[in-house]
Amino acid sequence: MMLMDGWQVSHLRYADHCDEPGAPVSPAAFIGLERADQQAWIYILDDGRSLSHRSLIALFRDHPSVWKHRSGAQIDRAMPARDTPPVPAEQWSAIPDVFPAEIDLSPAGLRGVLCVNQSQAIDGVTVAITSLERFADGARAHYLCHAPGRRFREQAGALDAIAVDDAARMYRVASLARRQHGNRIEGSLALAPAIPLDARTLTITIGNLGPSANGDRQPGPWVFPISLDAST
Repeated sequence: MMLMDGWQVSHLRYADHCDEPGAPVSPAAFIGLERADQQAWIYILDDGRSLSHRSLIALFRDHPSVWKHRSGAQIDRAMPARDTPPVPAEQWSAIPDVFPAEIDLSPAGLRGVLCVNQSQAIDGVTVAITSLERFADGARAHYLCHAPGRRFREQAGALDAIAVDDAARMYRVASLARRQHGNRIEGSLALAPAIPLDARTLTITIGNLGPSANGDRQPGPWVFPISLDAST
């Protein structure tokens, strides 16, 4: 009815707790609406009983393009156990002796670009992976970080990053050039070896960000499951 009344969906978000006055603390799906100069939010709580509510929450929680808001106290920081342990990069392909300096990330070696645009926020610190570039002998992922109220040191960036595909192949990951200004970081990660053509999903996990102005790390993890079907 609201869409028929001229409203358009502007945001889809998931949060592991809802701060709306009078609402119970539980996961919720948020639908942002806008019309002319008006804005409104519809939030649907996981009440633990209604099948339709639980299904909608699961859809928001599991869809990679829905912006996730999570609280650090409720995150299980232990890496989930896999049925098959990840295979280190050196055991399934060759890695340049000097990594990442010897990876050709020039336009000549570019094989495809995938728009990712996934965002996650933990305790108000938002990290987004914007794109993934595939090269003949590696890959490069670009990311952004925005942390209102926090200040990072120069050359701060993504720390403890891990990349694993759906075939349990682990990739070597290294930080490339990054720019930091106050509470904002722009950077990129190099991955090697090249992503095989049979890979369907690549999950990049950023464990920490930092260091901050006082030397501390901002703990994650920020987890980004990237579908590779649309890339070449």
